[in-house]
Amino acid sequence: MEIILASTSPRRKELLEMCSINFLTIASEINEKEIENEIIYSNSEKSMFEKADLLTSALAFNKANAISKENPNKIIIGSDTVVVSENEILGKPNNHEDAYRMLRSLCGSKHRVYTGVSLVKNETALETFTSYTEVEFFDYDDNMEKIIRDYIKSDSPMDKAGAYGIQDMGALLIKNISGDYYTVMGLPISKLYRSIIEYQI
Repeated sequence: MEIILASTSPRRKELLEMCSINFLTIASEINEKEIENEIIYSNSEKSMFEKADLLTSALAFNKANAISKENPNKIIIGSDTVVVSENEILGKPNNHEDAYRMLRSLCGSKHRVYTGVSLVKNETALETFTSYTEVEFFDYDDNMEKIIRDYIKSDSPMDKAGAYGIQDMGALLIKNISGDYYTVMGLPISKLYRSIIEYQI
């Protein structure tokens, strides 16, 4: 059965290629901000972590479903990743200043990285799940300031939730992680692989 990854993220493509599975990639165009606002405001009583869980699941499904409408009888994989502190859900930065604000705010504390995944066929979710990993940054000091400044100059943070990637220079900011490494990269690949095998048969 044909599989489509509803993303043009080079990191997600690289991870799925690890599984030796044939697939196509198609960018999914949905109004993410509208979905985010709806989730946040309709769940105002929930914790930021609970909102992140709901948000990444909803965005993953909607991304996959948008592609499914034009691709019947195919398995579509949608995914979304956010970085979450106790007070804020961080998506991709708007500019260098926003990237600096995000990275500086994460220094010296633990946060969670949530990735939602949805497998959709014929506009019906076969499975939707979320995975999160706890990440701790080093305390802010002169070294962290230099790393952050140099990292932002490279423009690498600009297409990443929370303004960092665990697989590039962003790793220098990280003191410890607890959970799945690949969830931070944007695809909990072990869980996803098993789901693909189940629904392909």
